[in-house]
Amino acid sequence: ASSACQWLPPAQTSGGVFPYLYTQAQAIHARSLIPCQDMPGVKFTYGATVTVPAWATPVMSAILKTTSRAHPDDSQHGSSKIYTFEQTVPISAYLLALAVGQLEKRDLSPRCAVWSEPSVVEAAA
Repeated sequence: ASSACQWLPPAQTSGGVFPYLYTQAQAIHARSLIPCQDMPGVKFTYGATVTVPAWATPVMSAILKTTSRAHPDDSQHGSSKIYTFEQTVPISAYLLALAVGQLEKRDLSPRCAVWSEPSVVEAAA
């Protein structure tokens, strides 16, 4: 268990079908996610690999590098996807963020986008 992770069961999401996970690392909760010196003056870069069910999309406080399918026809694991992220700019631990759910993206400009559940993404954009 991590004090930085929050979990919404399907009934608490807009779509009502899939759960939603997100992290809230401030003020000192990053240390419950990863071993780190959880102070604003200490900064780090990171890379992450996230495996999610086929219906889910993860987003992080990092750049998405690759997406691939894992266990495409494995009935034991079901269909899943693997995402790799890279954060090359040193950040404070409280800026480490992850969200996973049934998410869609709407670009607002070449540098800005909104991610949200399909039923509310247009209103959020």
